[in-house]
Amino acid sequence: MARSASTYESVIDDFKVETNRKYSSVGGTKCNIFAQNVMSAMSADLPSGLANQMADALLGNKTPGWYSVTFQDAQKRANLGYPTVGIRKAEGHGHVVVVRPKGSSITILKEVQVAQAGTKNYNSNTINYSWVAADLPGVKFYTHD
Repeated sequence: MARSASTYESVIDDFKVETNRKYSSVGGTKCNIFAQNVMSAMSADLPSGLANQMADALLGNKTPGWYSVTFQDAQKRANLGYPTVGIRKAEGHGHVVVVRPKGSSITILKEVQVAQAGTKNYNSNTINYSWVAADLPGVKFYTHD
């Protein structure tokens, strides 16, 4: 698949995460399903399982095609249309977000633009709405070629 910001944005938008009942948090959050669906549509399959299982599979660049990047590079890659995620393993349940194009570079972690399914579903918001400030430094970022 040709990579471009507009293609990547369109794929994310097509899932209508804010209104699609498939991603409703009733009965548990669906962050993993949303992220897996977006990445699959971008020909960049994520490991299966819940967020903690994905985090384990991505750690150490063990999943073919995926590699770790800084938060600045995560935003740059998403801005170029490369499938990119942020993920944090946590006791109980972790969380995964889709890094989406922002149209500009960033200098601080809380500026990373994301889409997510979770307690609240966002099609486009900054990452500081996905985790509390104390948890943000523990988020790891991965991108796919």
